[in-house]
Amino acid sequence: MNTEISQGNRLFVSYARADNALFDDAVKSFTDDLKGFYAAKTGNSLSVFFDRESIGWGDDWRSQIDGELKNAAIFMPIVTMQYFNRPACRDELNAFNQSAKRLDTQYLILPVVIAGVNSIRADHPIPEVTVIEALQYRNLESAFLAGRGTPEWRRALNDLTDELISLISRAEFTTPDATSDVRSGDKPEGLLEDDGDFLTSMAELEVLTPVLTKEIESVLNDLNAWAEVVNENTARVKPGLTAQQMRAVSIVIADQFRASSEKLHDSGVKLAETVEKADAVMSSIKNQISQVPSQAEKDSLKALVMGAQSSTDLRDTVSEMGDLLDSMASVEVMSSPLRKSLKPARIGITKIQDAVRVVDRWGKDL
Repeated sequence: MNTEISQGNRLFVSYARADNALFDDAVKSFTDDLKGFYAAKTGNSLSVFFDRESIGWGDDWRSQIDGELKNAAIFMPIVTMQYFNRPACRDELNAFNQSAKRLDTQYLILPVVIAGVNSIRADHPIPEVTVIEALQYRNLESAFLAGRGTPEWRRALNDLTDELISLISRAEFTTPDATSDVRSGDKPEGLLEDDGDFLTSMAELEVLTPVLTKEIESVLNDLNAWAEVVNENTARVKPGLTAQQMRAVSIVIADQFRASSEKLHDSGVKLAETVEKADAVMSSIKNQISQVPSQAEKDSLKALVMGAQSSTDLRDTVSEMGDLLDSMASVEVMSSPLRKSLKPARIGITKIQDAVRVVDRWGKDL
């Protein structure tokens, strides 16, 4: 019998596909080299889930996040500013980040910035950018510009691998064995593996539900107020205006848009953050429900969870606002003041769309 000394760990890589093409598959080369450095330094293997279609990163990945983090898996977003334009990337970052917050394992998120490092700042209007900044990203912009095989590339991979090893060691040292206090015969048949966790999660959900209801009302009000301002002021843009006249009108319009756009940004970001928190709880609950052997008990638990969900009529409204914003694109191109005043609204509406997409998924997942 051949006994292997080597052991393995898991790394989930999140990236925007366009970035891999832009860097001539350098993102793929980066993960391959990271695996090689890890094996060379530890004698162990690193299973890298680089593609969302690969085994281990499927439609049900959200419900597995808690387990992955408890088992010292690493989440690595590979970031350029294109990353934040991709709904799938935002979803992955927010889902892992919220679960890690609940489990006090945010150190297992290891962001790598390969382009746009000067834009990663704490006061950026896109909330996911501020998340990356708060997670103390690693700047590999110069290494990616230098290219694979260069001394700069190898030094960057060497340092990052050392940090990766340190984080995994920290997690393995501090994470308790989930089965250490579960003895055979202690758990009554039909109950969850950790019934206390389920009740705690339900209590969290009950706290978040009225908050969601209130924030949805606020978002609807802000969406309608913003649309009213837009409709009132776009009438100022008439056919036949000269470039100079257009600029003068756009400055006036931009001034009118600013306050409602900023308010919509703030309420949209706030709603999305609450939904992300609730999503982490829902994912944990879904995983706990899957442990119950009785279908009748599963159905009763599902009913309890669904009853705690907040209903929303945001879907149609945010779709209309998105269409309205899209109709402004041709005017925005001609006016930098208008682009600046509408940017907060674009971010706010995008975050509301993210929230609606997550809430829609809850009913399908249970």
